[in-house]
Amino acid sequence: MSPSPCCVRLSFLRNRNHLNLKYRGLNDTRSKANAGTSASPFLFSTSIPNALRTAGFLLQPSADPPSGWLALSAFVGLPLVLWAYKCLMLVLFQRKVIYMGYAPPGSRTESLKDVYPKNTLKGIHVEELSIPSYEPDTVRLSTLLLRHERDLASPPHHVIVYFQGNAGNPLHRIPIFATLLNAIPFGSLAILAPAPRSYWTSTRARPTQAGLIADYTAALAFAANRFPKSRLTIYGHSLGASIALCLLSNPGPGPGSPPISIPATVHGLVLENAFTSVPDMLRALYPNRWLPYQYLGPFVRDRWDARTAAAAAVSASAAGANVTTEHTHSWHLARRAMVLVSARDEVVPPVMGQEIFDELRASVDGDGGGGSEEGLGRLVVLQGALHENAWRYRDWVRAMKEYLGDLEREPIR
Repeated sequence: MSPSPCCVRLSFLRNRNHLNLKYRGLNDTRSKANAGTSASPFLFSTSIPNALRTAGFLLQPSADPPSGWLALSAFVGLPLVLWAYKCLMLVLFQRKVIYMGYAPPGSRTESLKDVYPKNTLKGIHVEELSIPSYEPDTVRLSTLLLRHERDLASPPHHVIVYFQGNAGNPLHRIPIFATLLNAIPFGSLAILAPAPRSYWTSTRARPTQAGLIADYTAALAFAANRFPKSRLTIYGHSLGASIALCLLSNPGPGPGSPPISIPATVHGLVLENAFTSVPDMLRALYPNRWLPYQYLGPFVRDRWDARTAAAAAVSASAAGANVTTEHTHSWHLARRAMVLVSARDEVVPPVMGQEIFDELRASVDGDGGGGSEEGLGRLVVLQGALHENAWRYRDWVRAMKEYLGDLEREPIR
């Protein structure tokens, strides 16, 4: 016999009251557990949905407009944070920006046979060398020595020691060297192109101003020892030109300093697209005053102050009897320097080359001339040339031929 509807309803109400009592008891247990200091993880986890619902309620979009202070903070604060971050990265990793031995990709791993397979350099003999640096003595410099095949039987009359720019490796400059070797009609020419530390396959030591000066000083000593009867000429391009000037004005050995000594057979100095200093380049690359980068000059570690170095190199003329043989040699080299400036240089402002030349000529103008040095020192502006392609212009080839020809007429010291 089936139960009556009244009995069914009473049974349903009784079960619902029983469930309500159990639910209330469970809530009381949860409250006590949450109020205690040692609530179980299971009971504590039951409050997570409530917290999520509360957070969702707080994050609901509001119809009220944002306050003016909030909008101003977002408009001004975000650019300031971004600028501060970029400035901090530039300061922390500045040597990664100055010394770009990793660019272009593959510059540290490519080999001569990969770039120039056999018999592709017709008439040019390329020898790969490894030169020890001065400091520390564990640093080895991967170096190229290039000569024309027709001149291998006799020692060269001229040896150009090439100081490269801040990127790439000597392999990338082989077209420049081949153009120069094929253009020199008199005597014989050799080109020594060392890769400083952290460049190409040279030792991966940290590049610094003192380190690179030590590397190129060792390269000059190697060239003088291997070719003792040849005239040496320093050719510096961009950063390499600033390195050459700083090497000339280096005060010499000191605590922690490399043993700087310029061989007496160094007769010439060529500076192509030299910049006055790294802080000056910061201001040139970021001329807008509202950009913070041009104000980072005081934080530059390796300044490569070529303008001050040029002034220091020629100031030895006023030192009188206190001038050492080393300073006198640097002074003569500075006075006979040829400064090459690309008129359309897109990296280094051409006016910087003019400023360096003015500093180098200051002593000549002050003492009424300097004999043969007055004729050797010159400024050559290459019309139409860019920062990296001056060697493609006839004016560059003509200037190099004339300069080396003038050096040819001088006796070897």
